[in-house]
Amino acid sequence: MSASALRSAAWEKRYELLAGLVLGIIVLYSLVQLIIYMVHSDGTKARFVGLPIPVQILPAEFRQLSESVGASGTIQPSEYTVITAKVIGRVEDVPVDLGSVVKPGTLLVSIDDSLYKAQLESATEAYIHASNQLDRMRRLFEENLATVVSLEMTQAAKATALQNLISARIALANTKIRSPADAVVLQRGINPGQFTSTDEELMELGSIAPALMVVDVGEDKSGFVTPGMSATVGINSFPGEAFIGQVAKIDAEVNPITHSFKVYVRLANRDRRLKPGLTGYVRLVTTRRALAIPSVALMNPVGDRVSAFVMDQHHKVHLREVRRGLIVDGYTELLSGIQEGEPVVTVGQLQLRDNDVVSENHFGPWNAPKGGV
Repeated sequence: MSASALRSAAWEKRYELLAGLVLGIIVLYSLVQLIIYMVHSDGTKARFVGLPIPVQILPAEFRQLSESVGASGTIQPSEYTVITAKVIGRVEDVPVDLGSVVKPGTLLVSIDDSLYKAQLESATEAYIHASNQLDRMRRLFEENLATVVSLEMTQAAKATALQNLISARIALANTKIRSPADAVVLQRGINPGQFTSTDEELMELGSIAPALMVVDVGEDKSGFVTPGMSATVGINSFPGEAFIGQVAKIDAEVNPITHSFKVYVRLANRDRRLKPGLTGYVRLVTTRRALAIPSVALMNPVGDRVSAFVMDQHHKVHLREVRRGLIVDGYTELLSGIQEGEPVVTVGQLQLRDNDVVSENHFGPWNAPKGGV
């Protein structure tokens, strides 16, 4: 073999050795990085080699939590009024029927008033006479021609006559029964030609300005509905139109059969388009600023003892029991157990034990650059 061939073979051998060395370094480096990644991202392996357990840490902080509650229901009157007769007489006219929408002052029942007009005329004459008698008696008293007793009796007679006059005026006014409010006639129990009796129920009205939308809300939403909160109402008869109302009252008891409670939404209904019996849908939105953590941080989230791991200043974690509130968009409101700013384990907590030393896992996908990897 020539000298040049020997030199060429030697260089090839050197290249092979160098390539093998570089490849070995790359493999070794990759292996080391793999081991580092595994012990920094896998709690079991980190515990095996005695390193801090890798976890994700986020502080408990205040944020806006909004919850939407939806329920269907029907329009009902806001108040019920029973119309009764205050005088006895023959009914001349009942110009409204069942289901009629009436305004304040609308005539509901007309009773024959001839007798009451006569009584008012008589009472008026009696009052005028009593007034004249009192004036005469005062002049006689001033001239010492009448006694104090006579004067007092005349004064009492005038007072009685005034009382009778006022009663006659009220009785005459009561022959025309009018609606006290914007309402709908729910019941009618009188017809023309019938005779009324004192305090007899003639009809029932339901006030519709304002009206109420009454909905059944599930008991699991009881913490989200409060009096005074705003409500958006959609009525099936008016598609695409939203009516804004306010929660007027909430039933104090939950129906044990349906596991729901009634919520009453007041609607102004100034145009009186919303009538009892119309159906629709109510959307209630509650928003409040509350201390919250990601819901995934909770241990036993549906059990009786809800808890979470909190990291102290020495990077040790402690399982702490909490009391939860609103659960919205992946966050859970904290009512007690954790203070604002305390670091809470949100990922990796299933591998933890109380007093474990942890480290923040910088290899997790949540630490990827915002533009993606």
